Amino acid sequence: MDINVRIQEIMKKMGKLSQKHPKFSCGEFPPKWGEPLTEQAAAEYEKRNGISLPEDYRRFVTSIAASGTQPFYGLYSIVGGHKNREIKVEVDKKFPFTVRKPLNIMKLSDEEYDAIYETGEMNVDAGYILLCHEGCGMYSILIVNTEDKETYGTVWYYDLANDAGIYPLINPADHRTMSFLDWLEYYVDKTLELDDSDYFSYGELAGIVE
Repeated sequence: MDINVRIQEIMKKMGKLSQKHPKFSCGEFPPKWGEPLTEQAAAEYEKRNGISLPEDYRRFVTSIAASGTQPFYGLYSIVGGHKNREIKVEVDKKFPFTVRKPLNIMKLSDEEYDAIYETGEMNVDAGYILLCHEGCGMYSILIVNTEDKETYGTVWYYDLANDAGIYPLINPADHRTMSFLDWLEYYVDKTLELDDSDYFSYGELAGIVE
């Protein structure tokens, strides 16, 4: 499906969220969207970090909105920083994991653990942009700088605060990794589907590509 057509279909469904009154919306609800980025701003960001933004994400933020009050605590903008200052991401460096080899904290060897948490030899906060914060240190991130073609442009679940790890999101509909638009559409579909008292986490989709 054409990216522009798909974006418009997703935003039509977003409009239906005004009918919902979830108890656990986190950020302002129904979603409010900021202004889109200019093509110049997007190009400057790419040049500054030596990357190319995934096409579906780039099209959304330059044609619809660079930020918003949803999902959860809201879509971060890549321009002007973001509310969270605890994670310092080196976007210009390569993401150290792949969809087939994510970060499972519970399975780290002592050497691997030390490389991440003690010596800093492995920087886990590289090669991605923050999409949103669910709360309690749980984030959705988009991989924008990697040597692995299969990993580029995929959305991951990031949860180091609770000693879970960093895993790609797996779409339950087709068991494939999720792109930015997959991620956004899952949010609106799931929110429309759930009762107002229910809640979901992207952590439910975290997995490994076999």
